[in-house]
Amino acid sequence: MSKKVTIIGTGAWASGLANVLSYNNHKITMWGIDNKEINDINNGINSKYFGDKKFNNPNNVHATDNLEEALNELDLMILAVPSGAIDSVLGQIRNILGTRKIKIVNVAKGIDSKTKKFFSDVLVEKFSDNIEHYCSILGPSFATEVFENALTMINIVGPNQGFLLEVSKTFNNKYFRLIINPNEKGSELFAALKNVLAIGIGAITHMFPYKNTESALLATGAKEIYQIYKALFNSADNNLPLELSAIGDIFLTCSSMKSRNFLFGTQIAQKGLKTVLEANTKTVEGYHNAKILEDILNDNKSISAPFLRSIIDVLYHNKDVKKLTDFIEEYN
Repeated sequence: MSKKVTIIGTGAWASGLANVLSYNNHKITMWGIDNKEINDINNGINSKYFGDKKFNNPNNVHATDNLEEALNELDLMILAVPSGAIDSVLGQIRNILGTRKIKIVNVAKGIDSKTKKFFSDVLVEKFSDNIEHYCSILGPSFATEVFENALTMINIVGPNQGFLLEVSKTFNNKYFRLIINPNEKGSELFAALKNVLAIGIGAITHMFPYKNTESALLATGAKEIYQIYKALFNSADNNLPLELSAIGDIFLTCSSMKSRNFLFGTQIAQKGLKTVLEANTKTVEGYHNAKILEDILNDNKSISAPFLRSIIDVLYHNKDVKKLTDFIEEYN
């Protein structure tokens, strides 16, 4: 059955998801503040991210800068704005909704640098009066490939199994699948920390262009993230590291120049951190998450994560990137 879906955001990921939903014959309203993107979308494209490639069913996708219009008569809202804008956008939505409750899909991955909480927790705290149900979707997915109808499988997580099934049915088709993962917090932790790892692997790949080296350190970093999960949540979910949101997302983010964090790491190895930071205009989640990770490790001294600590030292403590692997001499 066709649903009315509002997507808050007109960026690459918002448009990629809109394209999936348009393929499934749902009616999508996208809200944004960039008039060029809005006009593009209303003409069937989003040229900033996808050139002249058209939406699967352009007639199913409408964009507006009127938030009240976008929030009128919806079955589902997808929150797909940059992480730094979530707080202010939620405030605007709250003012319009009043006491009305809606179903929400969150696509912000990782940890909020202000509150040091998962974005799903920020959503629940800031927006609890307006939430009927919520979930998050996360896993290995480049927006450009989703828009191009490449086979994509990612996880959907959240507290209500029935809602997870409902959202999965809304999205799923022959090329895009949401797979339910029962471990919400573990998935979100991997989603955040894999960005830190990707910076390190990006640097390693540039300095040591050998698959032996890359695969060894990729496995080392993944193991360290799992050790952090076990320590923080006092849990040993043996299935978690094998999930799409864990090893799947790690492989994607740590192996491609399409990954902003991986690219950031290679640039650090090429030019040095100071030069890269001065030239960078885009948010690199791993850089900010590394600082939060340092606080986590300092508060939990028993956690052994020498590779991730070495990445942190390069990013925040003037360690020479060429010494990124020096921890290996004492690694057991």
